[in-house]
Amino acid sequence: MTELLAFLLADEEYAVDVLEVREIIRLQPITVVPRAPEWIRGIVTLRGVIVPIYDLRRRLGFARAEPGRDARVVVVSHDEEPAGLLVDRITQVVRVPADRIEPPPQTIGSVEAEYLRGVVRLEERLVILLDLARVLGAAP
Repeated sequence: MTELLAFLLADEEYAVDVLEVREIIRLQPITVVPRAPEWIRGIVTLRGVIVPIYDLRRRLGFARAEPGRDARVVVVSHDEEPAGLLVDRITQVVRVPADRIEPPPQTIGSVEAEYLRGVVRLEERLVILLDLARVLGAAP
């Protein structure tokens, strides 16, 4: 079984492996970093550690939007360093058999396709599983 943390982003449901998640925090004031890529919202200090905040909307090619009151930062590990993913709303933790994770469809032509690890069908909805190494990596 694989546990996934599912969240909403621009009316689509995405997920990351729960083993990659350190914690979930409320949005706090973000310090803007000059000349950072457009998908880096800025940085925050979390218990004395600097954490870059990735604007997943921008990283996946969606229009930038101001975070609502349900917005959260999913703090994940990337190369042993923390990184924060700004998401619209956490939905749930789901447990799925690993063999139910399907590869992303070949016909996806959007900018975000390279950031996908797979899709999971849950009842009447699809949850898109992100490839964190690619999302947090350098620009393609």
